[in-house]
Amino acid sequence: MTDNLSKSLKSTEYELSWANRGLKGNSADDVKELCDAIEQYKQLVALRLEGNTINEEAATAIGKALEKHSEIQRLIWNDLFTTRLKTEVPPSLIKLTQGLIINGAHIVEINLSDNAFGPIGVKGLETFLCSSACFTLEELRLNNCGMGSEGGKLLAEALITCHKNSQGKFALKQFVAGRNRLENEGAQALAKAFEIIGTLEVIRIPQNGMRPPGIEALANAFVQNQNLRTIDLNDNSITLAAQKLSLAIEKLPKLEILNLESSLIRTKGAIAIARAIVSHKNLQELYLGCNDIHTEGALEIAHVVKNMSSLKILDLNGNCFGPDGIDEIRHALENKNFVHQMVFSDDEGSDEEEEEEEENEGEDEYDEEDNDEDYEDQEEEEEEEDVESPSFFFGKTSTQPTWNPFQFGTTKPNSTQPESVSGLSSMMASFNVCSPFSFGLQSTIETKENKWTTFTNFDKVKEYLKNDEQSTERAVKLLEDIWSDNSISQNESSSIASNTLKALTFTEDSERNFNERLLVSLGFVKDEQTGRQRRTINQRDKIFKTLVDINQFLPKSTKNLLSVFLQNTPNEKLQCLPEIKQQLLSTLKG
Repeated sequence: MTDNLSKSLKSTEYELSWANRGLKGNSADDVKELCDAIEQYKQLVALRLEGNTINEEAATAIGKALEKHSEIQRLIWNDLFTTRLKTEVPPSLIKLTQGLIINGAHIVEINLSDNAFGPIGVKGLETFLCSSACFTLEELRLNNCGMGSEGGKLLAEALITCHKNSQGKFALKQFVAGRNRLENEGAQALAKAFEIIGTLEVIRIPQNGMRPPGIEALANAFVQNQNLRTIDLNDNSITLAAQKLSLAIEKLPKLEILNLESSLIRTKGAIAIARAIVSHKNLQELYLGCNDIHTEGALEIAHVVKNMSSLKILDLNGNCFGPDGIDEIRHALENKNFVHQMVFSDDEGSDEEEEEEEENEGEDEYDEEDNDEDYEDQEEEEEEEDVESPSFFFGKTSTQPTWNPFQFGTTKPNSTQPESVSGLSSMMASFNVCSPFSFGLQSTIETKENKWTTFTNFDKVKEYLKNDEQSTERAVKLLEDIWSDNSISQNESSSIASNTLKALTFTEDSERNFNERLLVSLGFVKDEQTGRQRRTINQRDKIFKTLVDINQFLPKSTKNLLSVFLQNTPNEKLQCLPEIKQQLLSTLKG
């Protein structure tokens, strides 16, 4: 769902599309054909440039061509700065937009999703967002941009300034900023902007590491936007803020879509949501999956929605009902057409008692410090129970030391094993070792001799990994298996891991996939492929020592990600010696 947040649908026949041409704009000459097309276009309402990459010189040429089109309204520029340094993006954005500030354009849509520009990228947008060209802005998409809390605050200030400069005419309708690590400070800043604007109809900010203080600030802002039709807070930590969020939802009668999936609202939160939507007449989609909700909470929801004629989709998958609870829920919803489409395949089963956190939930009033403690308690419980795009955003540094429960690993499962993977078993058999697809299980060695030594040979590792689309998957599986095998020495582990990294040829896509799977393998994030559970890791000392040894072969983005997660994960959750963690951190930062 988060990947879709980055996309802009074609909304006008007057659209010039240069999308996904793989254009590498390193000079004005490189984009001359595009600039000529822009200049010759008679009525240019939308310009789609996604799936290309440009630098400042190319952006200057494109911006110059755009000066001739005061009629332009939609800037669909997502995924436009692939391979560019963060420092290259702000001047490029300035060059692209400065002509639109002076030519009298009235922009309706800006889509800069999937551009890894971080907080400094927002700086490059400030002047444009505050200008008269954006007084008419209705849709702002900044999904998966790595803004962080600082970028969120800068963006909020720009939106407030735009509203002020427009003398209250600025009427933003859609705001999309998933996967940006906004956290509490960014959420609170944006909430202030939303309150002032007051015209929002769609707010989608999933996977941002927001906790109750940030959620509560947003809840207050929601009430000031009475035309809200869509609220998406998927994969944040709502926990105790569910009560106040419910009070806000109750006051939003036009609400059509509510997505609170994977947000730890738990049973009490589900009951509060049920009571909040009881009088809603327009609600069409309700997503409450993976929330540690027990049967009592789900039945409360079911009894409220069973007579709600508008509701077309209800997602309760991945909660804690058990077979009997699922039967009760289905029975309660037997009059709804969608009941037969409801899936409970990821149900965690019922428990006799609710979590201690719910028993100890206090009053609605609490300070941020108390809430942070509650959040970490819940995270610890989640780890104990083994109960995670577009997905953490890659290549960014953390702006606040928090533990971020982001999701990765949403690759499409295959119904049959690919040939390239199925062939691995025979190859592993020739080496007399087990297949490296048994993560978490100790390898079975046919003789007392450690046959993993075969993989200390670089050529053997290269032969094993091959050079195809499955190579990174094989590499991570190999790392998983050597780390889970107690028979492998530290030296062997480092040798095999080094050969594995040296044998890989990274592309942008394969590097991203490697990072996603590696973080899942290390237990830092939950794995959609295995029921949204974090993996239990028993040899972190060995793993971290190996990562120290192979640091020189790790991609830069991998080092950045590992540094962020190490900094944000408490020592007691890592279950490794603090000095080893610190050694790895120091090594990664170089």
